[in-house]
Amino acid sequence: MAKKHTPARTTQKPAQRPAATPKKAADESSNRSWYTFGFIVLAITAACYWPSLSNKLVNWDDDPNITENPNIERVGQGITWGETVKNIFDVNTGNVIGNYNPLPILSFAVEKSLAGNQISPRLIHTTNLLLHLGTVWLVMLLLFRMGFGNWGVLVGGLLFGIHPMRVESVAWATERKDVLFAIFFFAALALYDRWVKREGTGQPRMGLYIGMMILALLSGFSKVQAVTLPLSMLALDYWYRRPIGFKLILEKTPFWIISLIIGSMNLYTLKQQGSTNDDITNFNFLDRLCIGAYSFCVYLYKLFLPWPMSPLYPYPKPLPIWVYLSPILFAAVWYGVWRLWKADKRVWVFGVLFFFFNVMFLLQVLGAGQGFLADRFTYVPYFGFFAIAAWYFQENYADASKRGLLNGLLGVLVLVCGVWTVRQIAVWENGATLWTHVISLEGKSNSLPYWNRGQYFREKGDFESAIKDYNQGVIIEPTSGELLNSRGKTYFDMAMSGKYKAQTPELMANAMKDYTNALNGARMKEGTRAEVLINRGAAQGAAGQFQQAIADLTEGIRIDPKNKNGYFNRSIAYYSTQQYDKALVDYDAYLKLDPFNANVWYESGMIQRSMNKNQEAIQALTKAIQLNPNIAVAYLERARAYAQSGNKAAAQQDYQRAQQMGVKLESMDQRMLEK
Repeated sequence: MAKKHTPARTTQKPAQRPAATPKKAADESSNRSWYTFGFIVLAITAACYWPSLSNKLVNWDDDPNITENPNIERVGQGITWGETVKNIFDVNTGNVIGNYNPLPILSFAVEKSLAGNQISPRLIHTTNLLLHLGTVWLVMLLLFRMGFGNWGVLVGGLLFGIHPMRVESVAWATERKDVLFAIFFFAALALYDRWVKREGTGQPRMGLYIGMMILALLSGFSKVQAVTLPLSMLALDYWYRRPIGFKLILEKTPFWIISLIIGSMNLYTLKQQGSTNDDITNFNFLDRLCIGAYSFCVYLYKLFLPWPMSPLYPYPKPLPIWVYLSPILFAAVWYGVWRLWKADKRVWVFGVLFFFFNVMFLLQVLGAGQGFLADRFTYVPYFGFFAIAAWYFQENYADASKRGLLNGLLGVLVLVCGVWTVRQIAVWENGATLWTHVISLEGKSNSLPYWNRGQYFREKGDFESAIKDYNQGVIIEPTSGELLNSRGKTYFDMAMSGKYKAQTPELMANAMKDYTNALNGARMKEGTRAEVLINRGAAQGAAGQFQQAIADLTEGIRIDPKNKNGYFNRSIAYYSTQQYDKALVDYDAYLKLDPFNANVWYESGMIQRSMNKNQEAIQALTKAIQLNPNIAVAYLERARAYAQSGNKAAAQQDYQRAQQMGVKLESMDQRMLEK
């Protein structure tokens, strides 16, 4: 029988000695370093995630975070990096759909700059993978410093690297915040390990403490989930048998303060977005407690059987009976932890505490978002359970008679997790594969995946597939204003595309019908109502119904004064009815919201030139050219403005530039030069 292990002695005070270390395998008496095992883990992890580098972005938060984020759109458009950083870190201008995570957004902006001011999905996914590999390395470093041997480090690293529940955090571009916050989080814990072990040794510690604070800030600016760092430090205190008391709480004061500030900022932005309102599900507090216990239990079972895995876990309504029974299992788990604590089964208690500390704010007791679960929420918390598995693997590997079985189990683990991970990465290939996967799980019980897949098809120009998905979504939820609005916009896009000329009147009628039905009683938020009014106004304008268009657009702007498309479409309606002054006012309003749209600067300059406001026209057209030097007609219009103001030399230069770019001059242009 194997001997009972005893606490390892160190130079620390006895009260702070590390937890017992598992018996190490015989071959560890050699000089083999855990680094060899670490590189093996990184190679396997990189091989499993290599397919993710070919994935595209998906229409599930990638658009507001990356492709439609104004702070990223402006990169390469003349704005300074100082202004970019300021806007990204500003709580009001930098939050994205209520989430304040400026560092990931800044990293996307840097990547765009490096890719020639283009969004590069491959570069984004490459960075995500590198950050994941860096996090895996830090996880293994922490395990080693906690007393785990080479084989424990190997197993813990493999589980953290290729467990299928990692995929959402790595293969989803938006979840850059997961891998970014985690790499700083585990780096801080690795420093904390050194800081604790230097206590009472006379070695300098202040530098380590300052380093931890910097890492805590970086982690918090990456994702609000990092607020659990001081709690994770307390879990390590327990592991190292530091006497739990007020002293341990007090020594972490800066970290509590950082967590409080980061948490408060995110609560503010979520509240501003309306994400903290439970106006969709309307569960009472007892329901919420049961949902929290149920989520906890689901995360436990998914540790062993990670199925199903979905980007969306909508709340079931009504809540099934097992949700209300889950507090019993939740209580049983904690009773077991209490018994393990009494028996000094330190690795079990540490593992469960680490998991709970890092998942407890994500259990949806206070609702935020559309679902009650998320695979990505386990990215850091599962470290606690992976540590337990690594400990017992290491413990048993010391017995030579068990190594054959353990090696076989390890091989099966790598094969199963690797294949499962690769298959799950394929789900995130693009918006179509993602929502097709969700539909395969949800069936026809939820309209959201059909709506999102329809959005993907519409953006790709596959209008007919989009209409099919919207139709199915409307069947499931006939009063959804979002669905009716999206289908109406698709009908309108089809009519404007020129591909369906014989069906144009019918398509326009369908679009108007969907917009009107959405406005007449469909369930939607005020922001969506404004968008529907603006879309209907655009359709009316395209049909020549300018007065009706102006009325709808004006009402839409009244509801949502920050909807720049409302100003743009109304300016067109005003221009078409020769209300040029009003059109210019709307262009100015648009440019206050988006000062980097070269086309709108051109439109504004063109109108001012036609009104003989030549100096204003020249300024606007020059801005358009600065933002986009390839707008050939901007040179033409500026040439005309110069000619009208008497600057023939400048006009001649711009005329030549316009002709070089393929613009044909009109007879009026020749007359302007001859005057």
